[in-house]
Amino acid sequence: MNSISLHRGGFYWAMVLLLIEISCSNSRQGSMLQGDTTDNEIMNSLPARRLLTYWNDFNFDGRVLVVNSDYAEQKLVDFIILFPTVPDTVVRVAIHNMLKKAAAEPKTFTYFLDKYSHYLYSPNSPMRNEGYYELVLIYLAGDETLSDEQRSHYTTLLKHVRKNQVRTMAADFEFLAKDGKYRRMHAGTKPYKMLVFYDPTCTHCAAVMLDLAQTPVVINCIENGFLDVVSVSLHPDRGSWMGYQKRIPDSWINGWDEQGQVINNGLYNIRAYPSIFLLDEKNRVLLKDAPLDVTLRYLVNLTNEGN
Repeated sequence: MNSISLHRGGFYWAMVLLLIEISCSNSRQGSMLQGDTTDNEIMNSLPARRLLTYWNDFNFDGRVLVVNSDYAEQKLVDFIILFPTVPDTVVRVAIHNMLKKAAAEPKTFTYFLDKYSHYLYSPNSPMRNEGYYELVLIYLAGDETLSDEQRSHYTTLLKHVRKNQVRTMAADFEFLAKDGKYRRMHAGTKPYKMLVFYDPTCTHCAAVMLDLAQTPVVINCIENGFLDVVSVSLHPDRGSWMGYQKRIPDSWINGWDEQGQVINNGLYNIRAYPSIFLLDEKNRVLLKDAPLDVTLRYLVNLTNEGN
């Protein structure tokens, strides 16, 4: 199902917005819990205990899915919404414990793996978060009950997900700018950089890029010297890139990956266009391929902190 809320429409969109707000904040509750507290204090905190005991009353029997699969799916959505309330170390334990329980029933295990992928890894999911999906993949890559072929698949996927993680240095590459000069992605001195990979033949890209170009917070950040927007076409045809340039604001740094480094060398895990990364002045990743609304909310928070 594509809807986040399976049964409670408006309430769950509100919960998704809450998840976005928490995820976009540098001082999210999970980080606050870590502070000077010990591991035992973290694990025994109310948010952690709520997450770690979340599946205690759930029947993982495969017949439950036949009778009411919507309930199981909503249960998982509720679970994911709680992730930002605790440190990732707690999320990892909670996910792994849940998967161990689900693994007792193969159909249930397969069902939940599919839903984890859908909500946390699908490019079309407003809840997508590769950091959380990495925790699922860590379990699967080390699960000795799976076949060698399955573990190899998840290990490879894990390597892709770990590229350009949050708080790490984004991979640098050279691109041809619209002025005919070659630039490095790492170039620039602005406090923040929005890196946008796009395909000029993609109609969805055009709509998102237009929204981005017309967003007041982005315009103001550029005008005030707070942000560079670096848009890079990954389409192999130069003519397509040239023809698209009139749609890119002059205030953006627009380029083309002439050598195809990003895709051919696997520098970034690009699964859909546009793919947006938010970087700091040292080119460290703040947000990785996040939905546009998440990126904009994060940017608003950054501007508020700077004032």
